[in-house]
Amino acid sequence: MLNRLPSAEKLLRMNRRQRKKLRVGEFQERVFEVRMRFHKPMDDAAHDDFLDGFIALIESRHLAVGGLGGQLPLMETDGIVSAWGRGSPTEEDRQALLDWLRRHPCVASAEAGDFMDGWYGWDDAP
Repeated sequence: MLNRLPSAEKLLRMNRRQRKKLRVGEFQERVFEVRMRFHKPMDDAAHDDFLDGFIALIESRHLAVGGLGGQLPLMETDGIVSAWGRGSPTEEDRQALLDWLRRHPCVASAEAGDFMDGWYGWDDAP
């Protein structure tokens, strides 16, 4: 298995099946990070209410999120947003998520990172 994105020369030598299997070229899957801080530390009930609304938004846009954890009471959290199944979230998905977070009364600040390759995008990955 590859630990890093193949070179342009190697991509040219790969057939469609190989590019799909390795999720490179036209099959690249992009993700983005989302970070948020809350006005005050969230207890169990407030956190559950927040997550119910957030998950409803994520599912309605056919996305998946990993992370958003921490030890309660929670003051800040972050996670990675990807498409559900194969594919990538769109810029509209990213903006809709940010808009929802910024309108939520519990959220003091929210930001989303740039899109990066979901399989090969972390420079410090082992």
